[in-house]
Amino acid sequence: MDHLDAKIAESVRVALVESGMGANELIKGTSIPPSVLRHRLTAETSFTLSELVRVAAALGRRTVDLIPDAVRVP
Repeated sequence: MDHLDAKIAESVRVALVESGMGANELIKGTSIPPSVLRHRLTAETSFTLSELVRVAAALGRRTVDLIPDAVRVP
């Protein structure tokens, strides 16, 4: 598990909780298969940029909002 993957996964999990949306709704809203989303949310594998864009849109966020400040390049 990469540090960046873990931070992004945590950010997505927090955004998911804050949105009040369940994982099944996120799956439907992003078309990311359940097993793939599970691996992404646990940082076993990395979110692709395309997936992150779809997740952000489904959660009503900007993609950049899912990238923690600590890992952004100034």
